[in-house]
Amino acid sequence: MLLYPHIARKARRHPLPHGITFLLEVAANDPEALREAAAITGQTQATLRKAAGFFIEQIMLDEGADLYRVLGANPTAPIEDLRRHMALIMRWLHPDLMTAQERDGGFNRSVYANRVVAAWETLKSQARRSAYDVTRVKTECNATQAELPAGSRLSRKAASPAMAETRSRARRPVPRARRRPAALSHILNLFGFRP
Repeated sequence: MLLYPHIARKARRHPLPHGITFLLEVAANDPEALREAAAITGQTQATLRKAAGFFIEQIMLDEGADLYRVLGANPTAPIEDLRRHMALIMRWLHPDLMTAQERDGGFNRSVYANRVVAAWETLKSQARRSAYDVTRVKTECNATQAELPAGSRLSRKAASPAMAETRSRARRPVPRARRRPAALSHILNLFGFRP
């Protein structure tokens, strides 16, 4: 993705891969996750952090991202995952925890903090989350219906990619042990690295 930015545009249209928690741990400078990722990929920890950070900026924190994507989750994610992801993203965004090399880059990524906090505030309670889900599904259905050619009909159920994603992810739980290497390999492939 670093070498081919058009891949980022394409990845924004697809569901997030499994294993985002591991990616967030790498970005947040978790020593165990960095050691494991370096062992799996053969890449340096600095390269892995840069790749993970780029993925977060370009795919999760994109301007058009819904609140679940901002927190690196899908609509069926339990509140514990949302809380964990929020904490990891905030640690990655914290200016005091950035390396000197990251600070010297000139871009202050802490500007994303308000978006992450707003997403967490909306999704942390069941009542707010339910209200957001209703408006999100309606908005996506309306957007999908608007993109259809004139005269074609599609049911709301079939028109909503979010609903289809929610149903498909609910049917296919992925064991935790398999998530890390598969997700890391997928994300590194997006960046042009071959583990």
